[in-house]
Amino acid sequence: MAISQVHLYKQVDTSSRHQALLNQLTIAIRSCTELDPILKLAVDGLVRTLQIERSLILLLKYVDPLIKNRSQKPIPRAKATVIYEWLTPTSEGNQPSPSSINSSFWLSECDLCQMAYQHTPKPLILKDKRCISCNDSAECVATVFDLDSMPNLLLISLESQGTVLGFLALQQRQPRAWLTEELELVELVSAQLSIAILQFQTLRQTSALVEERTAQLEWSLSVQAKLYEKTRQQIDQLRRLNALKDEFLSTMSDQMRNPLASMRMAICMLRQPGLPVERQVRYLDILEQQCNLEINLINDLLTLQELESHKSQLQPQKVDMREMIQRLEQSFTEKWSVKGLSMEVHLPKRSLVLDTDADSVNRILTELLTNAGKYSEPDTKVVLRAIYQANQKVPQIVLSLSNIGSSISPAEQEYIFEKFRRGEGVMQKGIQGTGLGLALVKCLVEHLNGVITVSSSPMSDSQSWLTCFTLTLPQMQGG
Repeated sequence: MAISQVHLYKQVDTSSRHQALLNQLTIAIRSCTELDPILKLAVDGLVRTLQIERSLILLLKYVDPLIKNRSQKPIPRAKATVIYEWLTPTSEGNQPSPSSINSSFWLSECDLCQMAYQHTPKPLILKDKRCISCNDSAECVATVFDLDSMPNLLLISLESQGTVLGFLALQQRQPRAWLTEELELVELVSAQLSIAILQFQTLRQTSALVEERTAQLEWSLSVQAKLYEKTRQQIDQLRRLNALKDEFLSTMSDQMRNPLASMRMAICMLRQPGLPVERQVRYLDILEQQCNLEINLINDLLTLQELESHKSQLQPQKVDMREMIQRLEQSFTEKWSVKGLSMEVHLPKRSLVLDTDADSVNRILTELLTNAGKYSEPDTKVVLRAIYQANQKVPQIVLSLSNIGSSISPAEQEYIFEKFRRGEGVMQKGIQGTGLGLALVKCLVEHLNGVITVSSSPMSDSQSWLTCFTLTLPQMQGG
């Protein structure tokens, strides 16, 4: 009776330890965020409970889609890899270094794994290496099992939802008779390990999918942000263009109406009976002057339209820049005498002959000199310099025209060459102009493959500013 009670106590104790291990695994599967602690808990628990000397966990990676019908032939293409190994400590008490971790082999290369695969879900028990009948090769069992040292082996598939995920191997040096409750424990632990492996594989796949979708979403948001920014910039540009259009129409309307109003007034005055001759002459002068302004405005607009549409044809020829500048100097010196302006010209001794379009260059210099005279302070000097640069790939003449007057701010320098754009305060000062002169200059210079820039800097000895236009004109091929 005492022996039966001891046996019963042992059974109860064994059952309790088995249940405790299963409970620990269940809690770990629910709470752990990593797979390794669960593998270690399962293997360590089996080793302690069953007195195992060596244990391996292998995972299968299928090349073909997962196969659930294990009865079919041939064995699926899958690679088995050792992901966990436990060895009995040596006699000195040291844990030997794992030798099989990350070792891998094809499922088709190991008859033992194939037998376990076909035997799923029941464990495959091997008491001796001679129990395996190799087909074509003596190397029919993967070396990771080391059957020479530990021939007694229990190999069970880790299966979930009809798919074999891998294997759990328990090995000993000496044969043993597996008890029913021991086999049940191995099967239950294998089932829980299968759940954990599938859970973490699914979690890893889900995390990878989430990361991929997150990256796609971030990319999509980035693209949308760029599109939004581009759209916003386009809207801002359209608003600026619309404002410029309104400004253009307003300025154009004023520039067209003002001469017409003056001409209408002059015509009305000329219709008065008995008008003295001197007053008739005065009104005729006004009529002629305003008519010329209107004609010049229309001609400038037509010229700009031709240049911008590239319809204007160039006629390159030899142009003596020295002669052209001297002629313009004489003409403008006479015009500026009333304002007290003088002109100072600095020309090199060498020839200033340029292959270019004579009419275009003459128009450019005329507009620049007109602009300088208009905005210069009275009794100041306009300086024109010219140099010939022959050390360039294309020989070129560089002209600079400077005058003393009001400043041109950096903001104004950005749009000073645009149509109908004039500096701030110009209208308040009563300076006449259409806002087309510098726009025409810019188009003509570009038509000649040249470059024009403007700078404005304060003068140290006064409150005035020195404004300088620099014009670079290259040699062109003659027509």
